[in-house]
Amino acid sequence: MPSSKTWAALLLWVALLLPKAAHGQTKPSLESSPRTQVAEQLVELGLQIHETTLDCSHFVNALFDAIGLDYDYQPSRILYRGTNAFKRIYRPATGDLIVWPGHVGIVVDPQEKTFVSALRTGVKVASYTSRYWRRRGHPRFLRYSLPITPTLAWQIKDGPEFEIVHRPGTE
Repeated sequence: MPSSKTWAALLLWVALLLPKAAHGQTKPSLESSPRTQVAEQLVELGLQIHETTLDCSHFVNALFDAIGLDYDYQPSRILYRGTNAFKRIYRPATGDLIVWPGHVGIVVDPQEKTFVSALRTGVKVASYTSRYWRRRGHPRFLRYSLPITPTLAWQIKDGPEFEIVHRPGTE
């Protein structure tokens, strides 16, 4: 029987076959740092998905895995306490994790204080300063701390295809 990580990845691929979001796909700037490029890819991929059967922790892990950033799956309660794959930060940037005990998402825009995450009602963007999220307590922000080598890029083509392709010049 396939592992839970295999099922999670398969479910993410199925979710990616659903219709695309209304936002246009942006291409990371060639002048930005590898961390910024990967963060932009991570957020853009998350915004392309409307529905998933994954819980928030599996959703975040599958997004990281899809863009080539691997870490051992951890539920949000463990992420909140801290792991070797992420370091705690106090000023979030796009692509950082926002974690409460029991929920995790990915920061979309730190100026607007928004994040994307998987909920029972689908994949949504919300403000982490909204009354609902403030009642969950103080979130922690975490930044991926393992080596980042942006050799993979995702691309959603017109039609029902999802493909991870090498970016030109990274072979």
